[in-house]
Amino acid sequence: MTWLTWRQHRLGLAGFAVVFLGGAAIYLFSDSLGADASTVYATAYGFSRLVKFVEDASIFLLPLPLLVGMFAGAPLVARELEQGTFRYAWTQGVSRSQWLSSKVLLVGCAVLVLSTTFSVVHMSWFAPMVPEMGWFRFFNQSTPVFPMSCLFVFALGVAAGTLLKRTVPAMAVTLFGGAAVFVVVAWLLRPNYQEPMTLTRPVEPVGGQSGSDDVLNNAYYLGAVYRDSSGRTGTSAVWGEGEPAPLSIVTYHPADRFWSFQFIEAGIYLALTTACLVLAFYWLRRKFS
Repeated sequence: MTWLTWRQHRLGLAGFAVVFLGGAAIYLFSDSLGADASTVYATAYGFSRLVKFVEDASIFLLPLPLLVGMFAGAPLVARELEQGTFRYAWTQGVSRSQWLSSKVLLVGCAVLVLSTTFSVVHMSWFAPMVPEMGWFRFFNQSTPVFPMSCLFVFALGVAAGTLLKRTVPAMAVTLFGGAAVFVVVAWLLRPNYQEPMTLTRPVEPVGGQSGSDDVLNNAYYLGAVYRDSSGRTGTSAVWGEGEPAPLSIVTYHPADRFWSFQFIEAGIYLALTTACLVLAFYWLRRKFS
């Protein structure tokens, strides 16, 4: 069954290998030329263009987990149910659970290995920039969150394909469902993994330096409000001549919470992955028993 599964999905896995390993190769190549934090502001035009290209690539690679779910997860079961090819395996003494397990394990493990490789290489390339930019800047592409987000959308695609039994609708559900989960996690859950910290300080004039700036270096910045001498608050700092400068109340998570946030979010994606796969196995056995 494993050999049959490999033959069915080898071209798709090869395509994802090209994408993930190609992305990793770009970072390794740029690092071998010294195109890291020390050359971000290099005068050598070639290095500057390379650094800019690699930084832009990090943004364009953000949708990769959704593509994994759409093109590796959604068709995994839906295509066979849609075309009826599942009947051959099921009449050869292979149970429904064995049939689905072999597919999920082979393709899922490949997705996990490829995404982890890409993420580790990306973090290695970005490491020299951490003192100036902080890890939170590339939170979504870091290990372990990035591999687990890929695995989650893959499992979501498997579940959608099992329930809908149609490839295109399953791909659409995977795309929009995965994107919705990412938005909820990033904007609603992530800021509240721990109690945010606040920092109150006077607003500095333009060009001024605040002694507490080091506290916010590389932090996960959530927002700020301003309070003037009369106690009124707002989102902008404006004061008249002769008036005391308003206070800035900054909400943030310090930089040292990065790894705890990574493992919390990876745990969320692991739980969602498990839930999607349990649903897929349950639905397959219930509807095709």
